[in-house]
Amino acid sequence: MIGNGGTAYPLQVSGVLKDIIDAPDLEAFRAIDPRVTLGASLDTGHEHYRLPAAVREDYLQSYEGDRFAESTRYVRSYPKALPVLGELLPGIQTPVQIISSRRDVRVPPVNGEYLHARLPNSKLDLLDTAHYAWEDVADQYAAIISAWVTGGYRNTGA
Repeated sequence: MIGNGGTAYPLQVSGVLKDIIDAPDLEAFRAIDPRVTLGASLDTGHEHYRLPAAVREDYLQSYEGDRFAESTRYVRSYPKALPVLGELLPGIQTPVQIISSRRDVRVPPVNGEYLHARLPNSKLDLLDTAHYAWEDVADQYAAIISAWVTGGYRNTGA
């Protein structure tokens, strides 16, 4: 199972995610209050679902201190890692279910399409929502996963 994430190279991301990747170093992120930056993402990234206060608080606490700045290392590795990983995709024979959001402006659906075009045994589902598909259309997301694990993976050509 693969959900929303930057995978395409050349990079196909925007907004704060692109700003993080393009920044010259981590120092600017050490000064950012993750509650403001991530809080805004949580507030604007959901179309139908509102995080319960306790869940939102737990999410924000997980990025306190230096954790937000340090976590950016992962997405900042995209420019070097994604071209290498992209070359490996055709050799992966494991069936893969890809779930992307049709209206995700942070991580556009081209990322899921990129994977689907390169993974020989994959299935792509594009959900009509923005970035947080697993929460905004949880019933659809869960149905795709359920269908996949109960045998849908057999329909990929693997």
